[in-house]
Parts: sequence; C-alpha cells; structure tokens
Amino acid sequence: MNTLEQAKRDGVFPITFHNYCAWGSPAGRPESVKDWKALGITVGRTPNFHPDKHDKRLVLEMLDACAEENMKCFVCDDRGGYGHHMDKTEDEVRRLFDASLKDFGDHPALFGFDAGDEASKDRIGVGFRTAKIHFEMAPHLTPFMTFGGYTPSGTEWMGLRSYRRYLEEYIRVANPTLLFQNNGGLVSPEADGVDSFYRGQKVYVDVTAPYPDMKRWTTLCCTPHLTMDLLGEDTFRWQTSAAAMLGNTGFAWFLVYVTKPHWNYRQAPIDEHWERTAAFEHLSRVLRSFQKMHGATMMKLKYQRSFFLGQRYGGFPYTIDSELVKDVKAEFPVLVSEFVDDEGRDYVGVMNNTREGLGQAVITWHD
Repeated sequence: MNTLEQAKRDGVFPITFHNYCAWGSPAGRPESVKDWKALGITVGRTPNFHPDKHDKRLVLEMLDACAEENMKCFVCDDRGGYGHHMDKTEDEVRRLFDASLKDFGDHPALFGFDAGDEASKDRIGVGFRTAKIHFEMAPHLTPFMTFGGYTPSGTEWMGLRSYRRYLEEYIRVANPTLLFQNNGGLVSPEADGVDSFYRGQKVYVDVTAPYPDMKRWTTLCCTPHLTMDLLGEDTFRWQTSAAAMLGNTGFAWFLVYVTKPHWNYRQAPIDEHWERTAAFEHLSRVLRSFQKMHGATMMKLKYQRSFFLGQRYGGFPYTIDSELVKDVKAEFPVLVSEFVDDEGRDYVGVMNNTREGLGQAVITWHD
C-alpha cells in the first residue's frame, strides 16, 4: 500500500503546499508544523535539504513533528530532485536516491520525496527519468512532481509542440500513479482566466481517462501576485470545490509563505513578517471545512464526467447526457459531476460555478 492508498484508507484528503523557505526560518523549523496543522494542511513540505550543507536531523525532526500532529510530509532532498541530475547517469541518480531513502525512507510521516517542478526544454528527459526512478525504487511513497499549467504561452515556454503529448510521454516513461498540474487560472485577472483553469483540467481528465487508477492533483493559488486582487474565503472555496468536482484527490497551495515580497507576492497566509494574515484565517476555515464535510467521501470516489450548465468552460460538455441526472435548474451557472465508489454506487455533485450568484439548484432525476 502506497501513501496515496493510505490516505484513501484513512479518509484524509491530501492538502500540501509549495515551500521555498530556508531551514531555520519560521517555515523551516519543527515548530512550523503547528501553523500547517492550523491552516488545514495534511501533508507538510520541508525546505530543500542539501546533504553536504545540512544535518539530516533537521529533516528527521520535522518529520517527527508531523508525526506528532498525525500528518504526513514531503521531503525536498537534492538527491531526489531532477534539477541536480542534469550531468549524472541513471546509475548515479539511483545511488543518490538510495542514500536519501536510507536516511528518510522508513519514517512513518514520510509521504514522498520532491522529484521536481515543471520540467521544461532540456530538463524534460531528465525530469521524466527522475520520476521513473522514484516510482520504481519507492513504490510505497508518492513523489511530488508538478507540471506547468496548460496554456498556449505555457506550451511555448516549456518548449513543447503538444502539451498532451508531453503528458502522454511522461506516463509512458515514468508509469506514474499521479499526474499533478499547477493551475491558478480561477484567480487570474485575465479575461479567459476561468476558462484557462478548466482547459487545463480538461487536458488532464482526457489524458488520464485510459488509466482509471491514476490520480490527479492540482496546485491552487492562495497568494495574489502580479495584478491579482486580494484573495478571500469565497475564492479559496471556489478553487477547492472546482478542483474536487473535476476529480482531483489532492491540492497544493502556492504560496503559504511570502519569501520574495519584491516580486509582488502579497498577503500570503503567512506574510513577510512571518505573521498570520486574514488570508490564513480564510484559507484555514475553507480547508478544514472541506476536509470535515467532503474529504473522506472524495477520497473514495472515482471521477466519471462533468457537465457545465449556464456557462461553458474548458471544452467540457454544456448539455447533460447522463443516466442519473435529467436536468438542473439554477439562477447561476452550475458544474455537475458524476462519480462512482469502489462498490459501484453513484454519486453526483452540483457546484455553483460563480463568485457572485446564490440560491438553490433544483435537480431532476431520471425516473
């Protein structure tokens, strides 16, 4: 049983974050775990560990702190990240990762190791090889490896002709249990931001359709940057709900901590003064409520299909073709999704797909 299967068994929806802070900072000490717990994080993430510069006790103490809070944790170790493998042979990479496994691989709080983020251009082959090694050498764990969001400009900067072909090649090479995209489109100020979120989701839904046991996760945005407005509770809830409705069984948040305020990241849940902001309170309430109300249920379901009524996004169907639902009436756009559990029982979710509309959605079932 790997750590994803354990999460399903335990009824805990994995919620993590991108951690770019340094060891010894308020985000890089065992005490940090209490903030993560209060925020609703269920899978922590260590700062980057350099075995030639850091004592491994730093990692072990953070893992111990996670275990005390009944949490899991991703470990970021240079020996497992593709960014440090560019000039190494596969045998060298395997030896490095084996050393990391010997140091941390048996800790009960370990969820998996960081394998890298958004492999692009000449890093694609190295990134895919690294992920393959993670899945082969540590099948009991789940690696953290994300892909850039799907947009035409994103395809260009990643050096791709076809984003879908990129994902299909990753599946062929790495034989992964999980596809993990970065996608902050729902809070983008661009005119097509909402559509870009759902376009990105649609690519992953389509690519994983032939692999019914493959899981999907997505990174969501909790810290505004560039021209984004400040984010609040309704925006956080919309992101979590939309991602879950499309079958994602894990989230990562970007960013919980502001590390570079001069890059125009502002009012993160924990700001440049290492203080909790209003966003911390809002995100905490959303994540803890989601976990309590929906987490265990969503972990046992397999996504089937979605329909967008009132406003079409991302290329998903905009009329219902369902054995279960005949119609849904609402005074706002809705997203309707269908799921099935391991016993074959059907589930239907209905979500208000706006930031403004409110009211009741009336479902008409067949028969």
